[in-house]
Amino acid sequence: MSLFAQTTKLWATAGNVDVLLAKFEAAAEIQKGNAACEVMIAGKSSIESNVIYLFEVWSSEEEWEAARSSPAIARWARDMPPLVSAPPESTRLDSAVGKGLSRRS
Repeated sequence: MSLFAQTTKLWATAGNVDVLLAKFEAAAEIQKGNAACEVMIAGKSSIESNVIYLFEVWSSEEEWEAARSSPAIARWARDMPPLVSAPPESTRLDSAVGKGLSRRS
């Protein structure tokens, strides 16, 4: 199985960029004990004041799908709609390599 990686751009509604960033900090905490979640980083754009970027690397797409459809993430996602002003834009990365990442074929 190959690693699953993606980057996602999210637009916060007015005044909610820090709240949205905190939501992703909570998501990372939910995944803290999940070995399939190899990397989860969220940060505010230095160019667009209402944008958050999320970068994720998972052991497989199946593991990512299982995590995102878990009851804990479903509860986490309930109050997301008022925090975002547009649909997220995700880009899948076909190959993810780097320090600390496990190698897959």
